[in-house]
Amino acid sequence: MARGGVNKAVVQIARNALLARGLHPSIDAVRVELGNTGSKSTIQRYLKELGEAEAPTPEMPLDEELTRYIASLVVRVQQRAEEALAADRAAFDRKQLAARQQREVEAAHLEHLQLAHATLGQARQAGLVHEQTLTSQLQACEVESQRLQEAHEQQLRLLEDRAGQIVSLEDKHRLTQEALDHYREQHLLQREQEVQRHDQQLQQLQREARTNRDQLLSKQEELSQLYRDLERMSGEQLRQHQETRRLEQALQSAQEQVQAADLEHQSDLRQMHAIAHKLTTLREKTKQQLLKQRQTQRELRSQTQQITQLQTLVERLTQSAPTGPD
Repeated sequence: MARGGVNKAVVQIARNALLARGLHPSIDAVRVELGNTGSKSTIQRYLKELGEAEAPTPEMPLDEELTRYIASLVVRVQQRAEEALAADRAAFDRKQLAARQQREVEAAHLEHLQLAHATLGQARQAGLVHEQTLTSQLQACEVESQRLQEAHEQQLRLLEDRAGQIVSLEDKHRLTQEALDHYREQHLLQREQEVQRHDQQLQQLQREARTNRDQLLSKQEELSQLYRDLERMSGEQLRQHQETRRLEQALQSAQEQVQAADLEHQSDLRQMHAIAHKLTTLREKTKQQLLKQRQTQRELRSQTQQITQLQTLVERLTQSAPTGPD
């Protein structure tokens, strides 16, 4: 049985072509003319049938012979055209497959970039939450600092009251000493006891004032630590913003490569434009959030300066407060 594509008409065309070139239509020559296809037994059988058909045939008219030759040429040209068309179709399929694979690679790369962008967005959101927590702690410290400052002022007022009492007692003692000379030693002893007692109270108040001042310094150190934490978070968010910009640039480059690789798929191109628009919106939102964060940092710096000024004022009041009679 002959293989697909090898029949009597094809063998006849190859035989006529060899005869036209002045060559003997042997089995091997015909098989080479057919492109090394078909079995030799099949070609031999067809050549035998063609030879037997042509042997007893009387000489045919020239028109009929030309018609048959032209028909054989038409069949041969049609076969060559079909082979060329099949080769072109196979090449086109290979190109289309390569383009489809390239598009899938670019789509996977785009998906990876989008996932990285989403991860950075989550990290930035966590940073904002941590910043809000630090802000709450700073506010609590400010309230505690205000309470300590009020307690310190109350201690200063108490010291002033004690000093006034000491002055009043000294005046009374002086008047009593002038009026009662015979009780001088007793009143002197009483005065010394009262002075000692008030000195002890004054020392106690001074110790409490130092304790409050140490607590105020501790709170100030905590505020400084919170400020350093805020600065560190700002640096981290700046690095995250720079990484986001780098990923956006890489995403834009990937979009240009996808557009260059697949100009014929307009639907995919519209989706890429939609993704680029979303990324632009996300970039604008990120800029707005960074501006808000910088504004918050400026406000925190201003509040820290105010706290420092208040602490300086408290220290000055503490240094200028009376320490009692000598």
